[in-house]
Amino acid sequence: MLLKTVHIDNDIHQDGNLVETLSLQPFIKYLEKKVNQPGMLVPKLAYELVQRKFKDFGDITAENLSSYVDVFELMYHLAKGIPADQEVKWGLGFPVSDRVFYGTESFFNLVETDFYKISPHNAKGLWDFDFINKQLFLLVLERFFDITPIRRNTRFFKKINEFRHYYELELDFTFVEIKVNGEMPLIDLTSLNNKETVEYEDIIPILERFDLSKFTFSGFTICTIRDFQNEYITENLQDLINNISIYKGHDGLAKLNEILAGILTKNGVKTSFYPILKLNDTPILSPELGKNSVILRDDLFYEHYYNKGALYQYLENPTILAFGVEEGIDSENSKLKDVLKNSGIVSYACFPLVSNHNLVGLFEVYSNEGTVLTRNMLIQVQSFHDLMKQLANEIVLSFRNELNNIILHRYTALQPAVAWKFNQVAAQYLGDVLNHTQEVEQEKIIFKQVYPFYAAIDVKDSSLLRNESNRNDLKIRLEFVEKLIHALKIEERFEIDNEFLIRFEEVKKWVQGANLDHYMLDILAFFQEDINQFIKKLGERIPDSIPYLNDFRSKLKYSYEDFFSSSELFEKSLQAVNQTIKSELQDFNSKVQSIYPSYFESFRTDGIEYDLYMGQSISPMVPFKPKLLKEIRKQQIINIALIGKKTHFLKDRLSLPLETTQLIFIHPTPIDISFREDERRFDVEGSYNIRYQIIKKRIDKAYINNSSERLVQPGTIAIVYSRHQVAGELKACLAEVAEMGFISSFIEEFDLENLQGISDLKAMRVKINLENHN
Repeated sequence: MLLKTVHIDNDIHQDGNLVETLSLQPFIKYLEKKVNQPGMLVPKLAYELVQRKFKDFGDITAENLSSYVDVFELMYHLAKGIPADQEVKWGLGFPVSDRVFYGTESFFNLVETDFYKISPHNAKGLWDFDFINKQLFLLVLERFFDITPIRRNTRFFKKINEFRHYYELELDFTFVEIKVNGEMPLIDLTSLNNKETVEYEDIIPILERFDLSKFTFSGFTICTIRDFQNEYITENLQDLINNISIYKGHDGLAKLNEILAGILTKNGVKTSFYPILKLNDTPILSPELGKNSVILRDDLFYEHYYNKGALYQYLENPTILAFGVEEGIDSENSKLKDVLKNSGIVSYACFPLVSNHNLVGLFEVYSNEGTVLTRNMLIQVQSFHDLMKQLANEIVLSFRNELNNIILHRYTALQPAVAWKFNQVAAQYLGDVLNHTQEVEQEKIIFKQVYPFYAAIDVKDSSLLRNESNRNDLKIRLEFVEKLIHALKIEERFEIDNEFLIRFEEVKKWVQGANLDHYMLDILAFFQEDINQFIKKLGERIPDSIPYLNDFRSKLKYSYEDFFSSSELFEKSLQAVNQTIKSELQDFNSKVQSIYPSYFESFRTDGIEYDLYMGQSISPMVPFKPKLLKEIRKQQIINIALIGKKTHFLKDRLSLPLETTQLIFIHPTPIDISFREDERRFDVEGSYNIRYQIIKKRIDKAYINNSSERLVQPGTIAIVYSRHQVAGELKACLAEVAEMGFISSFIEEFDLENLQGISDLKAMRVKINLENHN
């Protein structure tokens, strides 16, 4: 372990205004909570050590760190999951996380030189961009604005030999306290208004108005660097899959080759990835894609495929082909294998990429001299097989679609006599696309000036109910364990490990505590790992207990087969509610389509929400009249009222009574929507993107202005809008629906409290007529 200060490029800007103080006070508070718990000997020793140090040297500062080295060493061993291994890249940093003052030797060896930060390669969301003091900004949002913790790990690379190796820096701010100096700054999102897409420049005004100098950061950070190589390759392959149309030409090939080179970072080892597209049962070869291929090079292909030789037979029935690899790995002898051996390749492996029984690509790994492929190398390649198969399939589908478009729009039906010509043209086209010498324009699917309809039916307090259901089931499981522990203590035939008892009491406290969802993964790990180990040891020591233990094991199954499960009751009740909602929405959609052809898409949450878009551009052949909007709105309110009524009467028949809330949002002006291929859905286009989507996502949590009452309530329909001219038309519509008996005629009108980035929203609320079941 080393004590020295090293800077880390973490986008922290020390301009003299950031206020930070090194301190052990947060750590001491943590130890004070631990020392009174049973079995916490190490925290107690740590607490006593820190107290002695404080008495002698005061709190830590940049000048007295050497006096606290033994405390820092103890922190290292206290850290959860950190072994006593100097190869672990672990360190302690300043509270604003741009410098590390203590850590393992391997940590400093990695970060001191040529350790480069990389930016997100595919930023889509507001907080995906890198910006100055991002770590601190997100930490403040989490601590003071009740924002769900946002992933803030930073990624780096270091060049080892000729290859890049990727790492991820995990920052733990557990022992950092933040105090506000003066008035809390506000978050102002006005810079996002009227923006079709969010760029980094749009975030700058938000950050400039949010003054971090008004906060004092006190304590220290824990820094852990982990190997991120496999995850980086996986993310980038997935990015290629999701955005296949972007990666064409030399840029796409360079990106692909860079990714593939990272799978096996061995000097002398080369790779080749080749997607196989067949037209008229003949693979299309592209010199640009296949230039690194061994098996598909021109001379071998034309000689052995067209003559239906060894290569033809292999592509018709592909298997893993390998030679010159670690003993026992080589595949069976074949003519193709002999041909490849004679080409000068020393070590070789070819992995066929097969999707839905169709060969969609080949991935080759080989070396001409020096390095010999090993079993572990092939296992490493095999771990990415599914992603490479998916990528090859997406490339094939993309090119096939483009080729089909060209053939359909430029040529007549294919005739056998001219099939070769089409193959020739297609091969030329593929090469042109890869080299950007020819671009096939793909029209973006956009529907302009359509009217949106949105509604959400939610299960009231679903998160709370789910947690309580889980809690009830976990208590039953804990009772089984407690009875077993009690029986063992009485019989005194098996000495129970004290650490297990401490762990059991800890889990018991979590289950009974307020933040069950926070500890759920640890609780499940206890049942799946600790309990299994405990039962295994018990069976080994007391063989005659095995039948009882098998029965005990079955009672602890997460499926709850052997006892009455609250979670199962909740899920079945939720399923019944959603089925009722879904059935009514299907009827609503059918009615809407009979009025005017529209686009309808629903989304499953703990309830169901939907988007409906209608307008002339969706159905150009059917005249659209604005008066249809009122009829659709009326049908929407009727449908939501029916849903509210049916779920109300369903409640008494459910194993766990669930209530629903009903919400409609009215956006009176038309918008543009476009189809997003990456998400396979329509999304709002243009300046409405931010405001419209944000309103939809946040209004279900809205409160009535100057009150503590939520707008959405069971047995009612809440309708949110923002423009005054909507009010008159909406009241008239509600009056018509009330006359039909679906809702009460009394209308409540409210102003809503401001939400983050949203203001001046209004709402009407009506009661659903629940007087009869019909």
